[in-house]
Amino acid sequence: MQEAGPGVFRLHWRWETPGQVLLEEWYRGTSDPGKPAYVMTIRLGPKPGTFNLKSTSMIGKEWQGTLQDDGSVSYVGTGMLKFAYIVRIDEQGNFEQARPNRPAYIHAVPISSAPPAAVATTSPPSAPPPAASMSTPVATTAPTAPVPSEKPAPVVAKQQPSPPAPPIKAPRHLSDADLQRLHESVQKSRARSIVQARQVELQRQEAARQAQLQQQAWAAAEAQRQAEEAEADAEFEAERARKAAAWQQTTQANEQALADSMQRLRNTTAQVQAQQAEAQARQRAQAATLAQAERQRQVELIRQANQRQEDEAARLAAQRQQYERQRADAQAAESARLQQQRSAGNGAGAGHASTDTDANRCVSGADVRENDTTKGNTAAYVSNGCGTPVDVKVCLMTESGWKCGVTWGLASQGSWSFSAFRATGAVFVDAKTAGSSRPLAAPN
Repeated sequence: MQEAGPGVFRLHWRWETPGQVLLEEWYRGTSDPGKPAYVMTIRLGPKPGTFNLKSTSMIGKEWQGTLQDDGSVSYVGTGMLKFAYIVRIDEQGNFEQARPNRPAYIHAVPISSAPPAAVATTSPPSAPPPAASMSTPVATTAPTAPVPSEKPAPVVAKQQPSPPAPPIKAPRHLSDADLQRLHESVQKSRARSIVQARQVELQRQEAARQAQLQQQAWAAAEAQRQAEEAEADAEFEAERARKAAAWQQTTQANEQALADSMQRLRNTTAQVQAQQAEAQARQRAQAATLAQAERQRQVELIRQANQRQEDEAARLAAQRQQYERQRADAQAAESARLQQQRSAGNGAGAGHASTDTDANRCVSGADVRENDTTKGNTAAYVSNGCGTPVDVKVCLMTESGWKCGVTWGLASQGSWSFSAFRATGAVFVDAKTAGSSRPLAAPN
């Protein structure tokens, strides 16, 4: 369809996908007629009676359309800029676009293919529609008239004999009255021709005037359309600048919030590290204090243990001296008894008395060490180096006092041990010949 007036848009519709995608192409004037200036892509919407329109201008601006009861389609833009408008086919078959409270923007069928009456009834164009101002319209060239085919060559038919010519009548002689009537008829025809020529001239002048008025209306409509396009572009640019500023502000706010969050995280990390270092320092100080106290306690325990050993050694030395005196007395008494036996002629008893007297001399000293079979248990090992069996008593000093054990008749060259828990290291050993009546001595 062609908009009335020169230098305006021509519209063309074609299917990109039949029944699904319709292209509305806008051509501007006669410049580059093979390439549209704008393209509107129209698709069916998700619901019956709805459409989606996307323009190649304004960064792919989109509109949502709704079919109305009167057959028109109402389009509303998506996003901040709505640019609502309505399209319809009017009673003369023209394509009409109109925005609210604005004159309609009309495209008629091409002038070359429409009858003059149809073109004459087309209303003059007014302000361009939103689609023309917001997106780049696309027009098509007017359809080209079909080229008539060449006239076929004539076919020569067989000549038929013509009938005889009718007889020639003699011309009729006009009377003066006939000549007067002819003269009056010629005068009237000349007058009618002059009147018709005047009417034609007046019609031509009126047509020229109407064409000039139409040209002025077209120029005003084009200026209004360009103004609306400039206004739409300015609104779009302002909206883009506003969104860019808002985006920049949001980005700066987010970056500042991120920087603040990172700083708080660093501060928290530093505080946690300082608290951990302080806690570790306190733990080290407490550990050092506890270690010092433990060392002092161990030193005190060792000192007490040494003092107990010294005291026990002194007591044992006193006991041993007492024991030595008792043993000396016992040996003296035993010697007297043996002397009496020898006097009685008991030769066999002499060797026995010698062994009984020297039993502590041939029994080895106690070897104090950890028990070979029981962990944490201290044992004193002795062996019989005498030639006869002996009775041996071994005592170990423990934390709770002396613990003693006796073995009877330890064979010659035999070994025996006595053990006790929590022994302090002090030991007492006494031996006698097996069968001797002398009692074994005690450490206290």
